[in-house]
Amino acid sequence: METEGKRIVHHAIQKGRCYHGEWEKQKTVWLSWPHNVKEWGEQRLPKIRKFYNDLINIVLDFQDVNLILTSEELLDETKNIPAKDKKHSCKKIVIPNDDIWIRDYGPFFIERYGKKGTLILDFGFNAWGGKFPPWNRDDTVPKEIAFYLGCESESYPLILEGGALEFSGDGLVLTTEECILNKNRNSEITKESIESVIKNAFGVNEVIFLKKGLVNDHTDGHIDNVARFIDKRKVLVARSFNRKNENFDHLIESENILKNWSHPQRGYKLDVIELPLPECNDSSMPYSYANFIFINNGVIVPLYNCQTDEMVLKIFKLLFPERNVIGIDCNVLIEEGGSLHCMTKQESLIH
Repeated sequence: METEGKRIVHHAIQKGRCYHGEWEKQKTVWLSWPHNVKEWGEQRLPKIRKFYNDLINIVLDFQDVNLILTSEELLDETKNIPAKDKKHSCKKIVIPNDDIWIRDYGPFFIERYGKKGTLILDFGFNAWGGKFPPWNRDDTVPKEIAFYLGCESESYPLILEGGALEFSGDGLVLTTEECILNKNRNSEITKESIESVIKNAFGVNEVIFLKKGLVNDHTDGHIDNVARFIDKRKVLVARSFNRKNENFDHLIESENILKNWSHPQRGYKLDVIELPLPECNDSSMPYSYANFIFINNGVIVPLYNCQTDEMVLKIFKLLFPERNVIGIDCNVLIEEGGSLHCMTKQESLIH
């Protein structure tokens, strides 16, 4: 792996390409229809499918959805999706896959200035360090989507999940050392080499490493539960106000890293806004309101039937007065270790 990493990093950083901020105009959002009875069980699978149906119909009031199905048999099962009165379209595409978490195994959609069309970046996927086999079909999804869209693609010999990176859309990336340097992903590559691969692949110039993600997050600390950009220089950071919470100390550390950072060339600092962690009775789950998603003219916020839900919705409405703020109960997702951002993948509008 180190040899491959060095081969990539010795290339000059590729300017003129951009992974857009998630708040920018989107073409569609990609989802993967739940199908794995062995994983979900016959009683839980209908619940997760109902969640998908509800979410799809919410999104279709704002923009298109691309829904991948693992087999043609599922076309009949999803025949009543979407509802008939929706403004936008739901395309159903048969692409074999193993699981629903398309944020992590799906493609990165890149704009290259001066060139027409989307470029797809394809990184390796091993189900968060080999925890949840099988994952071989998930690992092929970026190439299959590139083929479906007729896009050029670039493949990189690095295990890298979508939830592990957070982009400003202006040359800055956030990540966590706990995840991205974990030996269960890339055991023989250095921090410097991983950073250089990210800079090269995405055309960015700065990577900010936070130390840790949330306790009990089986992704080994994805950034999308901790810190999220809401514009090019404004970032929400999860914060616990309960000293007994296992995340209390390291989230303060993450907040301080972000507050103390300044751009080495341009000198600007980030506007850091605290986002409370959910105060829920069950502390064994990685509950986070930071796992929200942007859609065109809207923000969808994960809720967990916690006492903090209403307060956080008010925070989002203050932050996004020009957008529709919609809360959706994500308990059926968090029980499997993920939430709203984890099971969606936005495709930016690229000219």
